Amino acid sequence: MTAAPLDLHRAQVRPEWVDNNGHMHEAYYVLVFGDTTDALLDQIGIDAACREATATSVYTLEAHVSYLDEVGEGAPLAVTTQILDVDEKRLHVFHAMRHGGDGSVLATEELMLLHVATGPPRGAPFPPEVAARLAALKAAHEALPRPAQAGHHIAMPRRLQTE
Repeated sequence: MTAAPLDLHRAQVRPEWVDNNGHMHEAYYVLVFGDTTDALLDQIGIDAACREATATSVYTLEAHVSYLDEVGEGAPLAVTTQILDVDEKRLHVFHAMRHGGDGSVLATEELMLLHVATGPPRGAPFPPEVAARLAALKAAHEALPRPAQAGHHIAMPRRLQTE
């Protein structure tokens, strides 16, 4: 297993994704990140066949998106994924959306995902083969630097008071 983020999804900004400012609308950043999460789930073995056979799924518990740069119609997008942490039921991931041409970071999304048994929904351990894949990815990704945006929260900056 390599110590590089997973290169999971590529897209191109469609005309219908562009807002009245001439840039990709915020909802479509989330759509592209969602497609990347789906690609990750397929790669680790939680694909449609697994979900149906095991009556399980993955729910998003928390998401934090940072919009770092504007992107216009037709721009190529490349999204990578880094596994930040994993336990028996949860997966902490970090997606970075880059411009497919110049590699500049356009946006990031940090997610906490939960593996669930679907009827009724409740947290459930990952299947052993999925847990093994995730452990290997986590071990490989521990060698990567922690993304600067990881762990950020929303807050108003405190103003300096002058006397």
